[in-house]
Amino acid sequence: MKSSKSNSTFQYIFATVIALTLGSGGTALHLAGQPTMTDAQTRIFDSAIATWTTGTAAVVGLLGSRLGNHDEED
Repeated sequence: MKSSKSNSTFQYIFATVIALTLGSGGTALHLAGQPTMTDAQTRIFDSAIATWTTGTAAVVGLLGSRLGNHDEED
């Protein structure tokens, strides 16, 4: 049986990763809709895409590890 502290820690980490991923994805979508971008906007766009990609992989990894741990408990 998992302690509630472990479950709570996972939820905080998961919520943080989701928030950062969705925020960077929204930023990338907004900037992608701009007809022209300045150099600064292009750098922010590139960073947002990189954060989105990393965040998506992190969400998949977190869910995969969570499912893996759940199977071991049964």
